[in-house]
Amino acid sequence: MKNRYLYMKLLISFLILVLIFLFFYAIFKNDWLWSFFAIIMIFVSFVPSIFRRYLKINLPFLFDVFICLALIFHMGNGLLDISNNYPIYNKFTHFFSASVIAFIFLILIFVFNEYHRGIATNTLKIMFDVVVITMAFGVVWEFLEWTTDFFFNLNTQPSLDDTMGDLFADTLGGLLIAFFAYFLIKRGILRRFSKDFKKHFENIIDND
Repeated sequence: MKNRYLYMKLLISFLILVLIFLFFYAIFKNDWLWSFFAIIMIFVSFVPSIFRRYLKINLPFLFDVFICLALIFHMGNGLLDISNNYPIYNKFTHFFSASVIAFIFLILIFVFNEYHRGIATNTLKIMFDVVVITMAFGVVWEFLEWTTDFFFNLNTQPSLDDTMGDLFADTLGGLLIAFFAYFLIKRGILRRFSKDFKKHFENIIDND
């Protein structure tokens, strides 16, 4: 158990170092926009640790790994232009990131449903909400891409087909997590997995 904990910490540290390396690489390329994005991404990579330290929510270290990987994939797409040589890379990045977002929302919806009956009436409603929220997040992301293209003369949305392909990949990520959600909920795995979230919300409710 201790070895697994150590390996996960080393893996997370390595992934954060990759993000820091990409930050310096962006500076080396005089790509100030992606240097700024890299700073934001480095901060986001520490969010799970902040939750553990200051909010006392014992998040699984897989959260750190998946979030860091999603950020690195996006840096590879925007800073390294990998998708220019491998177009499928962009769709994979959207699919993976959407899956991470969908899983986070799945836990939040599940926990809120445990405390406020009626937000999601049953398992199928939770699955539906996860897919719709993930799709909505994908739309917001496409708006952000359009905004950066407009103001910074980038080319993150080269065509309508590219945008629709991104949204399709986002939807697939949401559907995948919704599919697994059914079994995670029915077998009680999600309840055990999210117990620390539940405990934290109990403290908030008691303090109010």
